[in-house]
Amino acid sequence: MQAKKKPIKRPTRITAEFVNHNLELHEIQCAERWKTCFNHLEKLDDDIGSLNLWIKGGLTTIVISLVGIFITNIIA
Repeated sequence: MQAKKKPIKRPTRITAEFVNHNLELHEIQCAERWKTCFNHLEKLDDDIGSLNLWIKGGLTTIVISLVGIFITNIIA
């Protein structure tokens, strides 16, 4: 991990060095934010997969129950 840079005091005249420093700070902050975002997205993907399995299981239960009721009514 990169060392955190401290902001420097804004000079009276903006120089390329000052802009470069601010850009480096921005890149470090964005990289950390994106890492956090991707971690949250991975968790959401896992949660959606789990919900998908529960929905498929519930749908299977309903279909099997309806087929059983239908067959019971045909035989009776």
